[in-house]
Amino acid sequence: MPAPELNVAHWIACTEVEGPGKRFAVWTQGCHIRCKGCCNADLLAFVPRHLLSSEKLVAHIEQACRDHGIAGITLLGGEPLIQAQGLSKVAAAARQFGLTVMLFTGFSIDKGDHSLPDGADDLLAHCDVVVDGPYMASRPDAVRNWVGSSNQRFHYLSSAYDSSIETDIRYRHGVEIRIAAHGGAVLNGYPYDLQCALDADTPLKRSLPSQSF
Repeated sequence: MPAPELNVAHWIACTEVEGPGKRFAVWTQGCHIRCKGCCNADLLAFVPRHLLSSEKLVAHIEQACRDHGIAGITLLGGEPLIQAQGLSKVAAAARQFGLTVMLFTGFSIDKGDHSLPDGADDLLAHCDVVVDGPYMASRPDAVRNWVGSSNQRFHYLSSAYDSSIETDIRYRHGVEIRIAAHGGAVLNGYPYDLQCALDADTPLKRSLPSQSF
């Protein structure tokens, strides 16, 4: 049975602030966890954005390998595990390209948690690093890279990385700003710094890039 189409909010072919090294980052659309203060509130609604097959997304990743020499892919949201069936095929292909896979999820991936969506185990089997747990605004974390709150945990599911990446200064709380073709500013990176940029008295506004799949 073919995997359902992916509902992707947007992607960046090469970013250096969504995990270790140069990475292809994918933001999925839709999340039912609804963490208070979520930095990607526009990705929570279950509405169609860019619908595409896992094969087409894999083709974009393969192109990014050639164009940018990426080290891996990062899956964010929204909530990626909701689309685990399709994303497991993407992660498996990325591994075949010699890439690492990093996943951010609001679920707990403990083996005793039986609430994980269908296909979650298959996706996790192809991940190298998983950061799990909901964002909790009352427990901010300004020490570790990439996470927003201290309850969130890193799981190292392969030998590709170890806990040193969590505080490695090379990956310290980076933010990227891109000027999109429509003239808006596209921002991504550490949530706290993004919020500061959005709250400042500046003409920059966070917007999602228009992309053709």
